[in-house]
Amino acid sequence: MLQNSYIVWEGASLINGSPIVLILTGFVFHTSNRKTGRLIQSWILQQEFVPTDAAKNGLDIGICGNCPLKLSHSGSCYVNLLPTNNIYRKYATGTYPKFSTHEIEVLKRYRYPIRIGSYGDPTAIPIEVWEPIIFASQKYTGYTHQWRYCDTRWQQYLMASVESEAEAKEAQIRGWRTFRITAPNAPLMSNEILCRNTEDDRIQCENCLLCDGVSSKPNIGDRVHGLNWKVSNFEKYINSTAVSAGNGR
Repeated sequence: MLQNSYIVWEGASLINGSPIVLILTGFVFHTSNRKTGRLIQSWILQQEFVPTDAAKNGLDIGICGNCPLKLSHSGSCYVNLLPTNNIYRKYATGTYPKFSTHEIEVLKRYRYPIRIGSYGDPTAIPIEVWEPIIFASQKYTGYTHQWRYCDTRWQQYLMASVESEAEAKEAQIRGWRTFRITAPNAPLMSNEILCRNTEDDRIQCENCLLCDGVSSKPNIGDRVHGLNWKVSNFEKYINSTAVSAGNGR
């Protein structure tokens, strides 16, 4: 019988070698995330730490790498870690079954779209683990902050996640399409369009699927979102990087 959640892979992070796990959820009960809609969610977690503890204490390098939005950095990551804690606790108690070829066939049959990295950076896990899932679904969205360092094969599946025009230009020169988070009133670049859901919240990721790696599709910009204090932290981070750039640092 089809379960809602599965352990896909456990192993050493490609970022720092720490033990991490990949869990898929949403096969039976779909996410309540109104923006993404009916996407299979994927969670990349440190095996040894509750997500909130890992985030607060900077123990999430194995899954988040050098992401500047982390709680231990700028504190502006939009992910709500409380539900993520629940996923981790079920994993720790051995609740989740192992992912198998049966679930691959389910993906092939129903073409469930996949969110590659609902939490955690997808590139922490070997691309060979992901590709059977991606090929079975053929519909996906995904992002990475590790675009300077990861396997360039990821360009065909992921957007480079950036926070400034300079980063966007660098990533594009390197062959990536970009997804740029901006301050609430910041303008878009000439080669960006606004996230379709921000433009019209009736458009969900499951139907849009613009954020699917290298193609002729445009780069995407989106206004920072989440809790007010996270938005405030993001604006402080952007302002501080702009000052540093102005000082030539």
